[in-house]
Formats: sequence, structure tokens, C-alpha cells
Amino acid sequence: MKILAVGAHLDDIEIACGGTLAKAVRSGHQVKVLIMSKSGYTNKEGDIQRSDDVAVMEGTNALHVLGIQDIEILDFPTKDIPFRSEVVNAIDVCMSVYNPDIIFTHHPFDTHQAHVGVSNATIAAARRKNTVFFYEPITPSGRSYVAFRPQLYVDIENTIDQKIDSLREHKSEYNKFGAEDWITGVHSRCGFRGYEIGKKYAEAFEVLRIEMSFEEGYKL
Repeated sequence: MKILAVGAHLDDIEIACGGTLAKAVRSGHQVKVLIMSKSGYTNKEGDIQRSDDVAVMEGTNALHVLGIQDIEILDFPTKDIPFRSEVVNAIDVCMSVYNPDIIFTHHPFDTHQAHVGVSNATIAAARRKNTVFFYEPITPSGRSYVAFRPQLYVDIENTIDQKIDSLREHKSEYNKFGAEDWITGVHSRCGFRGYEIGKKYAEAFEVLRIEMSFEEGYKL
């Protein structure tokens, strides 16, 4: 299978579906990541907190830890990726060239404006695709008035360490999000999702739509 994961920023995908993508790579599937921004940002006072160069370096290293080599990084504004035609078109072009079987993107009721824009743009670009999943947001961006609904689970017991190791490559994000508290939060959520399905660790997804296939080897 060909899998495409679309994210607003370098770290979104590792946090939400890194274990699933690492498992897909291990199983021989093709995985491509499309990141909509170089992901540098400033604080409220306008001081640079993370440069584009550092974000790209850390994010690329993190995705390599997951075994992902096909990485496309665009240059939309980090904090303001709107649901507009140029964003839809950029994702549409990627999908037309890559032709994925499965698409992962942000939950549309995230509370980060760039995540919401990317989610809606992905939904629009994937209008002719039959299998689209939303990955789970995490605090603080996931505290919405519309809850994430876990409907699809992937056992990541064998790739949880890769996922956590990939997060530690984001050295500039580590302290911003609470250092080991951040790592513990992500790890604990995977433990909770695993508990829900009788496994040790899992990642959960909400289904926009899914095409069922009985072809041999179709399962992740």
C-alpha cells in the first residue's frame, strides 16, 4: 500500500501516528509525509523560538527514526495555514503524483488554527480518495468542544520505542512542551489506547471514510 500522512508542522505526525507509520514501513508499505510548513516560529513578543532550519533538521531526523525517507516540506506560514484554494491545490498535486491508498491528517475539530486549516484542505483534496483517517490531537491543541472519537486502532507495541525516540529528536520542542512530562504524556496516551483494545500500546484514529478490501496483504 501507499500511505500519505499530511501535517501542518514537523512533529505533528510523529506525536499522533509515528508508531503506525513506523509499523507500516516495517511491513513493507510505502510511506510519504507531506508537511505544510517549515515549522519555525516566534513567541508572542515576536522573538524567534525555533528557526526554520532547526525545525527542518530536527523534523527530518525524527522522521528518519521512523524509517520514513519520502518527506516533502512546503513553505506555508507556520501559524497560519488557511483552508484556501492554494493549500488544497498543494495537497491535491501531491496526491495526484503519489496516488495514496490511505491518507492520515489532523482532526478537523482541533483547536490549533493551522491544524484545522490543513485538515479541511486535506479533506477537500482527498474528495476522490476512499480511505481517510484523522489522527488524534494532543493537549493543548486537542481541547475542543467536539471530541475526538477513537474508531480505528493500530497496535504499536513493537514501534512505541521508535515513536518516542523520534520525539526526542525535536530537541527545540522538548523543553517547550514540558521535557519528560511531554514524553510521558504521549507514551501514556498510547498505553491508554492500547488498554482499550487489550494491547500494550496503540494509536487511535477517527474515520472519515474507509474502503474495505479483501485483497491479500491489505492489512497494516
